[in-house]
Amino acid sequence: MIFYGLPIRLTTLLTIWLLAAGLSAQGQRRLAPADSTAPRPSTRRVRQPLPADHPRAIEPGVRRPGIYFPQAPIPGRWRKSIGVVFTTTPPELTEEIRVNVPAIDFNLQRGISKNWFITGRILTQVVQSNVGVGVRYARPLTDRLFISAGDDMHIWFGALQIKDVFNSQAYGLQNFPNVSVGYRFTRDVQMTLKGEAILDAYYKSQVGNLTIERNAIRYNGLAVTVAIEQPLYDKKHVTLGLRAAYSNFNWQLWSLYDTFDRNLFYPQLIFGFIL
Repeated sequence: MIFYGLPIRLTTLLTIWLLAAGLSAQGQRRLAPADSTAPRPSTRRVRQPLPADHPRAIEPGVRRPGIYFPQAPIPGRWRKSIGVVFTTTPPELTEEIRVNVPAIDFNLQRGISKNWFITGRILTQVVQSNVGVGVRYARPLTDRLFISAGDDMHIWFGALQIKDVFNSQAYGLQNFPNVSVGYRFTRDVQMTLKGEAILDAYYKSQVGNLTIERNAIRYNGLAVTVAIEQPLYDKKHVTLGLRAAYSNFNWQLWSLYDTFDRNLFYPQLIFGFIL
């Protein structure tokens, strides 16, 4: 029995070992691609760069004409625009009459380094004006996406004098911390989303012998601007924008002496011709 049973058990063990070895080899062949460190051909589609003459091609680092787009001018260079801003009065102040008050808008910017630049702005309606200066830091996040942060300080003043009928004047100081995000769709078309906080730093008005003065810094409201800058003709560019301010006080309507102690909606339409 011993001499006859031994070959049988050896044959059985050999068969089991061969089956186990075969299964192991088959498993290793299945796992081999996952464990392999050899480079494999990529199945992802590689995005080819656009030709230089393609309308959507962007040249990295190139500055395009713009006033709202968050990109600093070339250091030492000026950037300027002139246009008009239409402000629609809220019905709470003028009731059924909705007045579109136009104001001449002049912007001036100068680059002081690769990312820093200063800004200046004048808004005027002859009888009342607003002059602002500010500083901003802008940098690109990608070839198309840009961002900036800054702070603008504005002084406004106005006077209405009609002999023996009306005699009033007022002036104030406002601060506008702001953040802008811009996206360049093509080499010449770019859009900007700008958010501002509106802070009142000083206010004084006088009607005859009556004087009202506030010198405490207080939160007045906020504003959001969407602006598109693109060519108009030849190589001349324009700014088309919409600004929505939600604030307790608007300097352009100081002469109404409103008694509302709550925020009102002031939409503005912006048109600027980049010089």
